[in-house]
Amino acid sequence: MSDVRRYRALTREELEGLELEFARFLASQGMPATEWARVSSEEPGKVEALIWEFSTMFWETTTSRLTYLERNDGGDQWYFKFGEDSAQLLRIDPEGTQFRGAKSYPQEARGQEVFLILEQGATPVPGERHDSLDELFAAAH
Repeated sequence: MSDVRRYRALTREELEGLELEFARFLASQGMPATEWARVSSEEPGKVEALIWEFSTMFWETTTSRLTYLERNDGGDQWYFKFGEDSAQLLRIDPEGTQFRGAKSYPQEARGQEVFLILEQGATPVPGERHDSLDELFAAAH
């Protein structure tokens, strides 16, 4: 495991919500439920390492699937569109004024960029909103 962590460990509540996925992950690591019960009570260091590994896998999978995020910040609407190596930003203030921006990043950093925006309170945009956001970004450029 690398010393540099790109994501955070999932919280207890998040892990509880992903119980089935975590059980599958443990099985893929060759750890049946009985072994996990023993490890979780006797080897806290191993538990922490497994949770970090699962968390990293979860965040990498999740962020790789996201293209659009949005955030409402005190009346301002923030829209993010993530490509392979760059992100576009469109912010609309309460008066309707649009602000645009873009940021390039190495392809391998895409997941971390998406993660940072999620951690700031952005939420994934449902699929049915993709077309309208595509039009919004096209009109803004």
